[in-house]
Amino acid sequence: MTDPFTRAIENFNAEAYREALLAFEECWAAERTEFLRGLIQLCNALNQLRLGLVTSPRYLLARADALLAPYAPHHAGLDVDHLLAYIAAVRALIPDDVETGHGRVAWEQVPRLQLDVEGSIPFS
Repeated sequence: MTDPFTRAIENFNAEAYREALLAFEECWAAERTEFLRGLIQLCNALNQLRLGLVTSPRYLLARADALLAPYAPHHAGLDVDHLLAYIAAVRALIPDDVETGHGRVAWEQVPRLQLDVEGSIPFS
């Protein structure tokens, strides 16, 4: 069986954000770091965006950015600078004046990111 961090990365790359979140939470239970909290927030935001929510993902992406920024440029084998650029790209898609129930972000417009423990693969 793979370790929770590897499982989280694999689930993230498969766009199984809820499962990635749960695996990152397993890691967090053993090592309560702000880095892991940031990854959990990111997964939660992406999962909620896919479900059509916008208010909570806007907040969660801002929190993920703040939590991950101190770990730039690299941490735990991940390119944190690239993660931050990805978060900024997703945040830019969410209009400031739209709330859940009054609009949504088209999921197909949200860029996808593949994580690699040696560095992040460019998002598309």
